[in-house]
Amino acid sequence: MLSVVVVSFATPSRSLSSNDQLTTEDKKLLAAGELVMKHKNEQRGAYKLIGGQSWQIMDVPVDVAWQALSNLTGYKNFIPLVTESDIKHRAGEEADLAIRQEWGPIDVRYVLQTTLEADRRSMVFRVDHSQAHDIRAGWGFMRVRPYKGNQTLVSFGALVDIGDGVFVSIIRPAVRKDLLRIPFYFKRHVEAEVAALRTDNL
Repeated sequence: MLSVVVVSFATPSRSLSSNDQLTTEDKKLLAAGELVMKHKNEQRGAYKLIGGQSWQIMDVPVDVAWQALSNLTGYKNFIPLVTESDIKHRAGEEADLAIRQEWGPIDVRYVLQTTLEADRRSMVFRVDHSQAHDIRAGWGFMRVRPYKGNQTLVSFGALVDIGDGVFVSIIRPAVRKDLLRIPFYFKRHVEAEVAALRTDNL
């Protein structure tokens, strides 16, 4: 079972979405355009969780980044290996987002319970256990904040249990790597959209 994507923090800690954990060296890497990742493994009850946190600077204003983050229908453009995404239910700032990911013979489906927090420009999510899910558990957040100049700092954190077995143990490092690269994929998608709009307006 492969769930190379987003997951959800059951009750995402507000401190997790800050940049307090960024060192001086991390900030230098961010300023140079690098993706900064911090891996984490955690045993929580029966769950064997992998994931961590990652940060990326985007060359777009924070309002543009937030517009993209709050557009759930666009998540298929930056979640790795997604072939289908559909909003099953929406009520205010809460929504159920059905996800399907495919990689060769692997076909993974699950539903994310998402909540948009406009005051913090963040989105928190968790795997909905009340609906069919091909991964054991997952929770996390994604947040955008103004950075120097007209840039945006995007932060992401997630933990996920993708199951057991020999095959799962083989793909687990690749899953975590792609999971924590979501800020990079988000940056690439949003900046490409902005560039396309600018070209169309010339």
